[in-house]
Order: sequence, then C-alpha cells, then structure tokens
Amino acid sequence: MAQAEATHGTVQERPVSRRDSNMFVAIMIISAHTMQHVYSRGFVVVLPFMMESLGFGTLAAGMLDGIRRISSGVASMGGGVLTDRFQHLRGYILSGSIGLMGFGYLIVGIAPSYYVILVAVGFAAAAGSIWHPPALGILSQRFPERRGFYISLHRSAGNVGETIAPLAFGLIIAVFAWQAVLLGVFPFAALVSIALLIFLRNVGGVKGQMVQGEERSLREQMGAIGKLFKIRGFVALLFVGGVRGIADNALILFLPIYLRQELDMGPIGIGVHISLLTAVAIFSGPLFGSLSDKMGRGPVILLIMAASTVIMSFMVFFDNGITLALLVALSGIFMFSVNSLTQAGSMDMADGMNLEGSMIGLLWGVNALFGAASPIILGVLTLSFGVEVFFIYAAIFYAVGTLASLALPEVTGKWVRNPIAR
Repeated sequence: MAQAEATHGTVQERPVSRRDSNMFVAIMIISAHTMQHVYSRGFVVVLPFMMESLGFGTLAAGMLDGIRRISSGVASMGGGVLTDRFQHLRGYILSGSIGLMGFGYLIVGIAPSYYVILVAVGFAAAAGSIWHPPALGILSQRFPERRGFYISLHRSAGNVGETIAPLAFGLIIAVFAWQAVLLGVFPFAALVSIALLIFLRNVGGVKGQMVQGEERSLREQMGAIGKLFKIRGFVALLFVGGVRGIADNALILFLPIYLRQELDMGPIGIGVHISLLTAVAIFSGPLFGSLSDKMGRGPVILLIMAASTVIMSFMVFFDNGITLALLVALSGIFMFSVNSLTQAGSMDMADGMNLEGSMIGLLWGVNALFGAASPIILGVLTLSFGVEVFFIYAAIFYAVGTLASLALPEVTGKWVRNPIAR
C-alpha cells in the first residue's frame, strides 16, 4: 500500500506505515508540543519566587527574559535554515529539542546564583526554540489545504501545557521550594524526548531526498530566502508578528510579578491568573485558524489585534479584583492566535519553495529579536513608574500592531501566494 502526498505539483509515492501516516505524525507532534510549553509558561510562575529567593529585582528579571529572547531568536533562525538543509534529521531535532530544553531548566533548578541561571535559561530557550521549524514545517507540508487549522491546533496543544503548568507549579510552590518544580518536571521531558526519538526518528524521510524539488546548495537556499522579502505583505507580516510578540511578552512576564508585588497574591492565585491567559485559547485558536483558511489571514489578524488593544486598554483602568481576572480571561481568547496566523500566512507566501523550516525560523527569530530589548526597557520603566506600567506599555504595542495590520494582504487586497515560484 502506498500513500500519495501532493505539495503543489509534486506527488510522491511512498510506503505507508501507521507511524508514517499524516494523522499519527500530527498527533505525535501536536501532543508533544504541550511539554514544550509546560516549561515556557511555568517558568513565569516560578520567576517571582526566584526573585525573592535570590534577591534580584524587575530589571534583572527583564534581563533574564531578554537573554531568553536573544538565544531563542538566534537558534530559531539558524535552526530553520539547518532544518531545511537536513530534512532527514527532523525527527532527531524534535527529540533533542525537548530533551535539551528540559536539561537546561534542570540546571536552573540546581543553579547556585543568578548568573548561572542566566546561562542555563539561555541554553534552555535556544534548545526549545529549535522545535518549531521542523514541527511546523512537517505539519505545513502534510496539510497544505488546512494549514491554518493544524498550525493553530499545534499552538492549542501548547496552550494546554500553558494552562496546566501555572496551576500545577503554583500548587507545588505553595508546599515546596521553587527549585522542586524544575527538578520534578525533567523526567517527563526526558520521556517525551525518548518517545519522539522512537516514533518519529524517520519522519524527515531519506537522506538527500527533499520533500519537494531538488536539493540545493546553502547559497541557493539563502538566495531563495532573500526573494521572500520581495513578496507583497511579507515585511508587514513580520512586523505585525514582532509587535504582537512584544505586547504578549510584556503581559506574560510582568503580570505574575505585578500580582505578587502589588496585590500580594500567593502562588496558587498567580497560577490561576496565568492559566486564564491560555485556557480559552485552547479552543479559540483552532477556530481562528479554520476561519483564516476560509476568509484569509489578514482580516482575522486585524480582528484579533483590535480586540486585544481594547481589552488591554480596559486593564489599565481595572487592574485588580474580579474585573482584572475577567479581563485576563477575555484576553486569553485572542492570546497567541496572531502568532499561528502569521506562521500560516508566511507558509502561504513561500508555498512550494521548500523553505518551511527557514520561514518559521525567520518568524520566530524576528519575534524574539523584536522582544529581546523590550523586557529590559520595561524593567527600567518599572523602576520609575511602578510595575503596573506594563499595562500601558502592552496596550500601546497592541495598538501599533492593529494599525500595521491594515497593511496586510487581504485587508488591502488579495493575498499573494508565492508569486516568485509562479
């Protein structure tokens, strides 16, 4: 029995096994993504208690997040190019990403000082960021007609981890020291890494055989990436994604610090609020992705950006009590959806160019580099205006992103799908 996989003009026949079926591969990748986000979101719940334990302030916390952004951005861009060059190794890259990220956060849990944590967090962030180029590239290639839905579903699995982790981490920290959380999660990361190695080690295919087209040199690949910037709307897409990331990260990083320092909230309450940011997005994300498959990426991105601007503006005035909790939950409906849609849009633009990994690496890299200085700047602002300044800061960047969304294709006209390849 053989399976035919079509990717815009190329049909490849190959034997099918259960492990190689599109649905099995999708289930493995999407479910494993939950583990990746257990760390990324659980860490922000740990952070306020790490600050108290080691005695550092909001500026040092901003520097810590800045290092996470820089290391993940550089690793994403480099990892994206390498993923496309060595597609036969994508299963090993997925496994190594989860395993090495877990190891990095394990070091954070046993680190004796802030500076060791700084290095370990940078290593863990770099390892974790390499996940997305192969994972989203595989989903994009296997489901080209439902790209927005499957990429959003992948993001929703991350939201599951981001919903469970803050609650679980908060409960554990209420009883044990924050270090116990990072030590206890590592065995789960190791198991996921081993499972990926066993079941997906051959997901990238045979060495030297590209999924689409002929193998090319590194110089030719870099030239193809450069041509992407000639596609109408591509730079606007990068800018919207980067600005959205600045606002999202401001909310995610400083909300738990604000809850702890200004509202004197305990670990369980902080965990509940951070979970509210992602709980509804588990379901709303795929709905937005499916909607974008039908009516286009641009209009849906504009809708989400505008809604986020309004909600964050309300948070500036209603910054405590049940009203804040409701606004946090409401913002969660739109949290991270733009990220998935910019990824799907970039895949649309580069369709058939065999640059899936490079595109995702470029998007994640730009987002990370956009946001690298942001937590440090915000950390400085908190010293002068208080932690609550992050509400205004995030609202401003959501508004900038909304205005930039007006320049996206399908808002101004028809979305251009890889005119270069045509």
